[in-house]
Amino acid sequence: MTVKTRRQEYVEATRTALLDSAGRLFTEKGFAHTSLDEVAASARVTKGALYHHFSSKQALFEHVLEGVNERIAEAVMSAGGNADDPWERMTSGLDAFLDACLDDEYQRICLQQGPAVLGWERCREIEARMMGLLDAMLAELADSGARLTPSPLLTRVLFRMVSETALAIGEAEDKKAARAEAGELVTGLLASILRGAPTADEG
Repeated sequence: MTVKTRRQEYVEATRTALLDSAGRLFTEKGFAHTSLDEVAASARVTKGALYHHFSSKQALFEHVLEGVNERIAEAVMSAGGNADDPWERMTSGLDAFLDACLDDEYQRICLQQGPAVLGWERCREIEARMMGLLDAMLAELADSGARLTPSPLLTRVLFRMVSETALAIGEAEDKKAARAEAGELVTGLLASILRGAPTADEG
């Protein structure tokens, strides 16, 4: 086992503090209204220390967004991993994702600000892991007997449907009610698209 030096521990702690502070400020104030001075002060480090880790505010935002996406992907994987069959794994993962849509940090950073700050192309690259999870779930369903043919287009269309649902939850006046409605709607649509998968009544 490799033992970290105090210097390494300090560097990691500084980076974590900066990302946590930036995530909170970007969520509360938005990218345009958050300064690097504020991020450094909130993390209790110098601005020079911030620049040691991140070359610009945009680079800092990108790392924050990547971290939020990674956290959501881990939640989806964890939820799906506890299910007994492919359809349950898909719906459990979907439930975990829709629950995450109630998270202000995910809504503000990933869905609302990300495309404007980083551009759609970069955001899609960062979303690749989530799309990979969906692709794997579709392949597993097909292998289990569901009458569907996995393809990049199918994955992309379903992913965009779920992403648009996430935006709708964030824009709703009653987000919890919208999340509950979205769960029923998306699960029903998936069951109708993925012929051979059980419906809500059957599963």
